[in-house]
Amino acid sequence: MFFSLFFGKGIIMYKGILDEHKNGILILDNKFEVIYVNNIIQNIFNKGTKERCGEFLECLYQMEEKKRCMETTKCSKCNMRINLKKIMDGKLKNISIEKLEYEGYLNGEKTKVEMSLELKGINKDNDRFIYLEIYKMKTEKEILISSRRLIDEILDTLDDYIFYKNKDYIYVYANKSYCNYVGMKKIDLIGKSDLDIFPKEFCNNWRKSDEITLENGFFIEEAEDRGRHFKVTKNKVKIEGDFLISCIIKDITFEKLEMEKAYLDNLTGLGNRRGYDKKIMDIFKKRLGDYKLILLDLDFLRELNNEWGHSVGDIALKEVAEIIKESNIDEVYRIGGDEFALIIKSQKDVIKKLEEINAKIKNKKIKTIYLSSSIGVIDLEYDKSILHNFNRVDKALYRAKKEGRGRIVEE
Repeated sequence: MFFSLFFGKGIIMYKGILDEHKNGILILDNKFEVIYVNNIIQNIFNKGTKERCGEFLECLYQMEEKKRCMETTKCSKCNMRINLKKIMDGKLKNISIEKLEYEGYLNGEKTKVEMSLELKGINKDNDRFIYLEIYKMKTEKEILISSRRLIDEILDTLDDYIFYKNKDYIYVYANKSYCNYVGMKKIDLIGKSDLDIFPKEFCNNWRKSDEITLENGFFIEEAEDRGRHFKVTKNKVKIEGDFLISCIIKDITFEKLEMEKAYLDNLTGLGNRRGYDKKIMDIFKKRLGDYKLILLDLDFLRELNNEWGHSVGDIALKEVAEIIKESNIDEVYRIGGDEFALIIKSQKDVIKKLEEINAKIKNKKIKTIYLSSSIGVIDLEYDKSILHNFNRVDKALYRAKKEGRGRIVEE
């Protein structure tokens, strides 16, 4: 706000406000020389204008090499210089830099300095300026400026990964968690694109989601990386007249695992009734293609439980579940005590595969009882309700049991 007042109305009117501002404020011209400095920063460094940024801030490099700031051997790798130049060239409009560290001479004493600041580019009368606002600064011995930016402090305490990019897909902000995740310091990350950080294949997909965000206003997806699951939420936001891409990446690994448990049958490890309901509703909602719905009922489970106890009956259920798993059918659910639901893409060998399952079950003996299964099969009809389809396959299963069990009936 202050930089726009400064240049929009004139230095005389607003000089008093800027002078007494609690943050340190410097204005740089297109030669990176200081043309204005407010009281708090003036009292720290006791310098005049017309010095370049690093000279004013008592950077060690230019003092030791006796060269101007931006011209020492180490300046080419200085992130502060790189970002100042990007703003001056118009490649970035603003950058927030957290915990920038450098060595300097303050009051004639060599010390490490750490500061957090914001840089903003300003155009005025065909000239380019940089507004530099320091809201935290400390040495090894004392805190010189401490103006807590509450929102930044909060974002840095969150485990979620949070960042902002500009419309050119350049990072202009990232919180501590995201910086740790990508293995970079904030000052190294700000001003870079994904291509500077990640493999090209990843960047192509990431760029597409950024483009969708700018076009549609938002983007949401779930992603997996390094064995963990994330929910990615991107939004198009307008800040100070510019559109930015905001992104929050939430680690949902624990929630996803807990959700998966909610859809699993504890005894067999197959999906449960809740999982079946979710899948069948998804198929009907999206009309994903031609499917067969199958109900498999374990015959004589009641007799097995009555004669040998439920623990032996549980063994039988596990054995049947393993046989079905070995058939490479993806969607298998235990939806009742002795009843399994299978959802299979319609293909020529479905009945053959079910016959193989039936045969393997018949060869399985638990105690003195050979197992057996009855199977009902239908083609899903999307023009009918889910309940109607289930009743149809249930009738097919009933016929298989009525006709002697151990049979397959397709309607």
